Amino acid sequence: MEDKTDEQEVRTESKLKPLHRESCKDRKWCHNMSLHSNEIEAANRAEATSLLIRYGYRVYRPEADVSGEDLVIRMPDDELVSVQMKSRPMVNSEKYGKRGIWLLFPDPKGKTPGRDWFLIKHDDLYAWWKKRHGTARCWDDGWSVRGLTVELRKFLENFALRPKITTVLKSPPA
Repeated sequence: MEDKTDEQEVRTESKLKPLHRESCKDRKWCHNMSLHSNEIEAANRAEATSLLIRYGYRVYRPEADVSGEDLVIRMPDDELVSVQMKSRPMVNSEKYGKRGIWLLFPDPKGKTPGRDWFLIKHDDLYAWWKKRHGTARCWDDGWSVRGLTVELRKFLENFALRPKITTVLKSPPA
């Protein structure tokens, strides 16, 4: 077996490290470096798409993100909706208001994988927040939070992605 040089490191199952230290500077994939925003967006899209499909939705990806439409989702009731994905709860009336846009976002403080995801109409979340924060000095026809407060989590529970529960009816014996 060859001797390892100073420039090489060993890969273990518990810690994934680059084979060459230089690659850590050029490529942002070391275990101790954070992901780029486009990498976070791609990972979030994959995580959310997987959940949506498992829970009975059909997911379509537009060729281009135009007018806040990251995904088009066929709801269980067959309605097609335009969806803007976010990495945390937020509203922006100027960008998404009164256009029928839905928001899809995770619990930003939740453990990955396994965190809760929420699918809600932008205007419904906007109205809820405006009622509570519309007179705040920092309200600028929009709001964003880095984590879910107890009150917000309680409100969002009705919009959490959950598996559909179906009842299987058996035919009576003939």
